Amino acid sequence: MKVTTRRLLMGGVLLLGSWQGVARADTLQCFADSAATQTYSLGIARNAALTPDGRGVMFLRSGAQDTALQLWYHDIATGQDTALTHVASADEHLSVEEKARRERARLTMTGVTSFEMADAGATAIASQAGHLLKIGLTDHSATALPGDDWGAPSLSPDGRHVAAVRDNDIHIITLATGKAHRITHGGTVDLTHGVAEFAAAEELDRHEGMWWSPDSRFLVYEEADLSGVEKHYIADPENPATPPVAFRYPKAGTPNARVRLGIIRRGGGHTRWIRWDSDRYPYVVRVAWSKETGRLSLVVMNRAQDEEHVLDVDPHTGRTKDLLSEHDAAWVNIGPTARTTGLPLPYWMKDGQHFLWASERSGRWQLEMRHADGTLDHVVTPPDLPFAALDDIDFAGNTITFTATPDRMGTAVYRADLRTGKVTPLATAAGLHQVNFTAGQHDRFIDRFNAADGSLRVLLRGRDGQVTDTLPDVARALPPFNMQFLTVGAQGYDAMVVRPVNFHRGQHLPVILSVYAGPGYKEVLRAPRLHAENQCLANQGFIVVSLDGRGTPGRDRDWERAIHNDLIDAPLEDQVAGVTALGRKFPEMDMKRVGVYGWSFGGYFTAMAVMRHPELFHAGVAGAPPVDFSDYDTAYTERYLGLPSQDVSGYRTSNVLTYASGLSRPLLLIHGVTDDNVYFINTLKLTRALVTAGRPYDLMLLPGTHMLSDPTLRSHVAIARMQYLKDHLSTGR
Repeated sequence: MKVTTRRLLMGGVLLLGSWQGVARADTLQCFADSAATQTYSLGIARNAALTPDGRGVMFLRSGAQDTALQLWYHDIATGQDTALTHVASADEHLSVEEKARRERARLTMTGVTSFEMADAGATAIASQAGHLLKIGLTDHSATALPGDDWGAPSLSPDGRHVAAVRDNDIHIITLATGKAHRITHGGTVDLTHGVAEFAAAEELDRHEGMWWSPDSRFLVYEEADLSGVEKHYIADPENPATPPVAFRYPKAGTPNARVRLGIIRRGGGHTRWIRWDSDRYPYVVRVAWSKETGRLSLVVMNRAQDEEHVLDVDPHTGRTKDLLSEHDAAWVNIGPTARTTGLPLPYWMKDGQHFLWASERSGRWQLEMRHADGTLDHVVTPPDLPFAALDDIDFAGNTITFTATPDRMGTAVYRADLRTGKVTPLATAAGLHQVNFTAGQHDRFIDRFNAADGSLRVLLRGRDGQVTDTLPDVARALPPFNMQFLTVGAQGYDAMVVRPVNFHRGQHLPVILSVYAGPGYKEVLRAPRLHAENQCLANQGFIVVSLDGRGTPGRDRDWERAIHNDLIDAPLEDQVAGVTALGRKFPEMDMKRVGVYGWSFGGYFTAMAVMRHPELFHAGVAGAPPVDFSDYDTAYTERYLGLPSQDVSGYRTSNVLTYASGLSRPLLLIHGVTDDNVYFINTLKLTRALVTAGRPYDLMLLPGTHMLSDPTLRSHVAIARMQYLKDHLSTGR
């Protein structure tokens, strides 16, 4: 083979024009529409919540093809919808810190990006690009609060004050007067107050850095000392005169931020530091201050993440007491409630003698009732309904509402009687149910329902689960789709098969594996709207498949832990077995023409797949691949591989560079040059290894970060990927 480096593709702007001659513009429009609508989710209510008086629903909504969110009020009695804000977001100027926070939260929207209502009072707050708005829930007024560059705003439970961060210190804003005063001091870019550090926000599902006491008189806040964390610099190639921006990035095996928690009065003054063995348990996973009992709880974890402790805190002294611990020979997963709108755990019961806690000690997630000393009272949720979130507790009715995953490809909502154990289904239609209760209101709740029929609706349900109202939307309708969800193979892999909408029997089409295959993310979910871009790809004359193998969540403990100390062998084996099983089942799949693509871990998997299994995968497109996990962050990497110095073999096995010299199939690498999650050094290392080995490759550089938030860029990347795979799978080579 002639050793050359294939063409270098720079950016997305050049791609569409050069490929419109290959595929008709009208067929490419599918990619543009999917990107412009964020897979047809724009224009649908977000963050919907019943108002404390129960008369209306507050929600955020954008237009059908723009990302500018406004705050809306829906009157339940009249059905009237009122826009409470009319902010312009085209010229938003975000600080470096706010951009990083949005990247950690995977937030691609603009305008009013969050709001919060207090349990008491008639006031809410909303946040827009560093500005805060005071919202009147009775007169629907919106008043700008003084100041700008406010970050991480948090409304006090009594609705009278806002805690917010500016210049790395916490300020308290009194809503009645608009006056603000600083309560922490000494904050710098390397000593932050009131915000979650990188590891917590990116990998521990904790985005908060301060928590109010139930009586609104005190706050717990995080202080993070970043001075020992490695500095990484990201330059802007489009503006070479601009100095690089420094980020503190904790690379595997290097120091993390040093975190401590303090308790301070709302008016400021002395900080009382909470005392626990933070050297042994440096990760703060959760902070919960019970409004029913006043009990303050911490969940902390050791760096290896194989040991987790729930601590009871005395707010008056800062002393802590161990309530219970979780241990796992591989790693302890963070409670699933953290990834939903569910209540934080542990959650104390009103009697102060019991609390609710989630554990997968039995092999699957279950909700447990614990005594005040941490010992087990009983398991609340049945084994056939793996626990996913605690949505509500009705102390008067002695019931809880919870979300579970009864069939692995979707979620459902149930009510459990704490006295009898009886479980009543509330919302079980196929799809994904994301539930939100307003404190004190147990007879109605919001259900954002991403359904198996392709619809996405925000519903108001009554106590029995019946739909009583639907929030209006302005979203574009999902185009026709042709998706099949099934289990396949001896291992029973969850699988999805996407065929062209005009598919007919007798066709023999090339196959593309759309893959993630990594920990923490499940690909196959019975919600077609999530897979709209794959339908566009299938419509170009492919069969697109996805599978969940070992290492992915949602099945059981052993299935997920199969990747411990080796991130790639089990996923590769399962994806190969799953694709092969699908090929045997469906004769329309041309198994001599199989390609693969993915982003982030999926990009990593793609590179591994074409290098290690060229007999199956004939071409690949790898987006933002973490090539060498010693360059990825501590909390993620060490959870699965440990420290680089302690598991040299595991890091070598899991490193794409180990296999680079074996590349024999076409591989397109795509990476944003300012990515602050999977740094561009990963792709640079791989290109150097391929050049050294004399292996040809293709490269597409992007202006931007890990998220492809710009719709033009996203659609061009999707078209580039499609055309690359079409070029190299046109014949079975």
